[in-house]
Amino acid sequence: MTPIRLIAILPASIFFAATTPASAKIVSEAAMVSHCAEAAATELGVMMNDVLTLPAERTSGKFHVYGQYPASGNSPTLFECQYDGKRNFLGLSVKGHHGHHTEAASTAPRAAQRACTDMMGGSVNIEKVSPLRAGFHEIIMKDTNNNRRVACTVSDRGSIEDWVEMN
Repeated sequence: MTPIRLIAILPASIFFAATTPASAKIVSEAAMVSHCAEAAATELGVMMNDVLTLPAERTSGKFHVYGQYPASGNSPTLFECQYDGKRNFLGLSVKGHHGHHTEAASTAPRAAQRACTDMMGGSVNIEKVSPLRAGFHEIIMKDTNNNRRVACTVSDRGSIEDWVEMN
């Protein structure tokens, strides 16, 4: 009789393994918002406190956390994290404008990018990043809410050396 039970259990365990990703992380409902913000910030290459997330919602047996980057302004990048009913992280989907930080922006250290974008304030598109001498970059940014453009010369550690309003 034991072999019959094993045969009945085996298909159920194969089905469960197929529906739950091997790398699924179980996240408590209370931690879903911060987990999603961290996943989105990592995917978008921005700081976690620059993304806005809404409270977790339960719909049709799944948990959803919706958010956007930047937290305010025009043309936000929208994202959604999904968790199954057992709170396994299923993944992150990103929709919308992805031009907030271009591939070129990833060549400057995050501390340098952060110093310039914080000084600019508001929602910013990084248009170009150019390495200067060792340990320094020039970051060209445009405010997404108006035509203001700035060239920021910054050290890799985030110390702003020069600031030029280009309008």
